[in-house]
Amino acid sequence: MQAEKPIRRSQLISPWGVGQMINFPKDESLMVAGLDMWELKFRELERSHTLDEFIVEEERLAKRLRVKNFRLPPDFRDNPHERINQKLKIPFVRFPRWHYCTRCGYMHKVPIFHSERPKCLGLPFQGQSCSTIAERKRRKLIPVRFITICSEGHIEDFPFEEWVHNGSKCSTTNPIMRLRAGRSSGALSGIEILCSCGEKKSMAGAFNENALSRIDVNCSAGRPWLGEEKERNNTRNCNHPLLKVVQKGASNVYFSNVRSSIYLPQWQPSVDSELIDILEKNWGSLNSGRVNGEFDRKRFYWVAASKLKVEFEQIDFWVDKLIDAAQKKIIGYDSMPATDSEEFYRKMEYDAILREPGSEKQDFYVSKVNIAEYTENEIISKSFDSICLLHKLRETRAFTGFSRWLYEDGKALEAKKDFIKLGASINWLPAIVVRGEGVFFKFNENSLKEWAAKKEVIERVKGLAKNFNKTKIDNGQIAKNITPEFILIHTFAHLVINQFSYECGYGSSALRERIYCNLEFPDEVMNGVLIYTASGDSEGSLGGLVRQGKPGNLETIIYNSIENARWCSSDPICIDTRGQGPNSCNLAACHNCALLPETCCEESNMLLDRAMLIGTLDNPEIGFFNFE
Repeated sequence: MQAEKPIRRSQLISPWGVGQMINFPKDESLMVAGLDMWELKFRELERSHTLDEFIVEEERLAKRLRVKNFRLPPDFRDNPHERINQKLKIPFVRFPRWHYCTRCGYMHKVPIFHSERPKCLGLPFQGQSCSTIAERKRRKLIPVRFITICSEGHIEDFPFEEWVHNGSKCSTTNPIMRLRAGRSSGALSGIEILCSCGEKKSMAGAFNENALSRIDVNCSAGRPWLGEEKERNNTRNCNHPLLKVVQKGASNVYFSNVRSSIYLPQWQPSVDSELIDILEKNWGSLNSGRVNGEFDRKRFYWVAASKLKVEFEQIDFWVDKLIDAAQKKIIGYDSMPATDSEEFYRKMEYDAILREPGSEKQDFYVSKVNIAEYTENEIISKSFDSICLLHKLRETRAFTGFSRWLYEDGKALEAKKDFIKLGASINWLPAIVVRGEGVFFKFNENSLKEWAAKKEVIERVKGLAKNFNKTKIDNGQIAKNITPEFILIHTFAHLVINQFSYECGYGSSALRERIYCNLEFPDEVMNGVLIYTASGDSEGSLGGLVRQGKPGNLETIIYNSIENARWCSSDPICIDTRGQGPNSCNLAACHNCALLPETCCEESNMLLDRAMLIGTLDNPEIGFFNFE
């Protein structure tokens, strides 16, 4: 089914990607369908229109994710009257299937492809019933708020029938279920499920650990977003069949997995941006047409004729320009190893930023500021080797899959991609492209190394890393290497984002961090962070971030960031804590000092400690920015 609902393009990447439930107005809950159904809609559109406006080319990211290209979700908000977007609509399925009447409690299980919400049938019940109400005035059913998930990513309706009958099916044919809430208590014990056979049971204890396994109800590997629903307790192929009962709006029901890439210039600065755009979108076919190292003129003739829309007399001129531009490619990713290592991927960006590539004609333009120009205080000169201003950047964010219950479920990339589609022929992923600007900080490696070697710093980080990795180890995942450098850079980024927000007028959710730190490969040294605007709405293009990074402005921002970190309104509790936040994965960091909207943070507001910057009350010397 398709929902006539406006959804932002960026929201279909995160937080509402494939497999996520969206709560629409008027109590309607729909789940975004898998890529197979998207593909059908794209094919329908392709019969009468071109798909060029939906195709995203990002060669480096495509090589990493092992896909041909990416596709933009349609955007109803930006183009509400555009015919193409009206034809191309994202398909949904209806989930949860169980719905109930808020007046009489009648429950009905609708098919996942049901186009309309059903109305109450007005069946005669003992007690309050809608049977006396005219059919046209009966209420539409609303979805129940209880569902079940497993750590493999499957999702199913709550087994109301089995719950009432303690694991058995009802002995009567076509039993009628009812839900009555709030009659004796506002708690779960006040929600009662009744069956037409006379059995009834409250929801008390439904959220307890192993509550469903005790009645022999386990995961049947349901994947409704792919149209797959299996009968309860039939042959299972779930590796972790323990079902967990949650509310459908809970934050652990869905975690979107997104891979992002900063565009790196592949062409010499003299190449025109229009030619670059044409070359990148057609590079696969053009490059494969080389003969003895020379480009095939026929292929370039076709591109010039079909893409540039130039007069016939000008074709030869534009073919020569395209071939000349193609010969000026300076970076190729043909030999890039097929690895999903985030560190390997970011090292390319880290090195590129420090080389100051690009130009105003391209989507990546960097200029480095001499550190000696920041003269008003010693914090910058002693702490950083380089400050780079990114006047222009382009980021591609691709949706690769999702997880439930745990933020990271340990699945390999191919397993994640297979979980959102059935067809092996689908060689693309949904993605969005955003543009912005940023400021890059490269820490002084000697100062950082000397500080990170302090015994007190190592011991403090060791306890935080233990808290963070406990959940991973308990779930059979590989522990993550956490270093003092990472905690410092991450917390510094949060404090500077807060200060940039104050100085520039940005909402903090419009700024993002991109951390460059060596955790997997210590020999490939990276100690930097990029603070940038790459918001999908108009706030990401306000400007002013690069201006604040220039000498005369940045000194005050850095100084105020450090000074503001010295005192939190929750101190001394915050600075003296031994662990706070989810699973105690933060130390001195709370909503009053260092936490940000989760769209800004790469680590879901975990692994933060402002004591790494300014020290503790008892030991201020462990702070990196506490200079003698």
